[in-house]
Amino acid sequence: MTLDRSLRERIALLRFVMIFGVIVLHTPAYVPMSELGDGWFDATKAFFQLAMFRATVPVLTIISGFLLFGAGLDRLPGKLFGKKARTILLPFLCFNLPLLPLALGAEMFAGIELSAQLWPFEPMAWLNAAFGLTASPINYPLNFLRDLLVLILLAPLFGWLLRRHAWPGLVLVAVVFFNNYDGVLVLRDLMAVLFYVGGMAAVRGWNLRRLDRYALPCLMLFLLACAAMVHFRIANTTYLRLVAPFLIWPATVLLAESRAGRWLAGMSKYSFFMFLAHSPVLLLTWILYGRFGDGLPYPVYWVMAPLVVTGVLIVVYRLAEHLMPRLFPVLIGAGGKADKAPAGESAAAIRPGIARI
Repeated sequence: MTLDRSLRERIALLRFVMIFGVIVLHTPAYVPMSELGDGWFDATKAFFQLAMFRATVPVLTIISGFLLFGAGLDRLPGKLFGKKARTILLPFLCFNLPLLPLALGAEMFAGIELSAQLWPFEPMAWLNAAFGLTASPINYPLNFLRDLLVLILLAPLFGWLLRRHAWPGLVLVAVVFFNNYDGVLVLRDLMAVLFYVGGMAAVRGWNLRRLDRYALPCLMLFLLACAAMVHFRIANTTYLRLVAPFLIWPATVLLAESRAGRWLAGMSKYSFFMFLAHSPVLLLTWILYGRFGDGLPYPVYWVMAPLVVTGVLIVVYRLAEHLMPRLFPVLIGAGGKADKAPAGESAAAIRPGIARI
């Protein structure tokens, strides 16, 4: 599968926007739909955090499936697993394991409560915090990579279904994962279905421009659905997340050829590092705001925090790229053999960013 320049740029554009959306999604404090206030800011915050950017994982998952199966890597398990060990598993370990002693110190000596309770010591809690065996790792956004690694292991089986029994395979995957028959194999069951659908789009040669003529109606429908979720206080986002990729993808054509779209596509090289590293930086902004932000209204913090975190991480990326030109690409899964795209595979699938997964 070879993607032309415009499709590669649309993927790159989405990659950066979706990762920025992940940062917005994780900006504290989380307020569930059931506890949502009646003010305009409450509605605005909920629109982005409880509706609109809930589409980030579905969009990134379906793109990842599309690129992996489009490259035919499911037919080469050895090559697939070796490559993904470098581009996903290694960054997962590098950006998760070092946080364990920091989290332990924060809990023991600073009294900071974290999602993973590392003290008092309990073996399963540590295994989950380190590797995400049955729950999210300590760097909680990386549960996406944890699930994606499992789906990559399943990719040869999915690929066999896609090339021989695509639609019955989709039904089978939906039944197994939506009913949680896989147990804790995949923590976000929706990911398995969308990963398979992304593979269908690649293997069956779906026309990726078919809905472009409806770009504006698709965008308006998506935004209207998000607004309805907030207005009617609908907490279950399953159906929204299922359809979101098919509404958001056509909408990218509205930006793709604009100056803003080209700028966003150019920023995509920072996206995977932003994803890997944003959680501790975001937590630091929250701690600083709690201690020194008495005169700063919370809405200002909520708007500024994702922008500050993004800016800081871009600066760190540039410094690391300059100071560690060999080591840094390896740490973020962009070094060595991972930089070289096999014949027929889009450069967008290799580096840099989540979509190369």
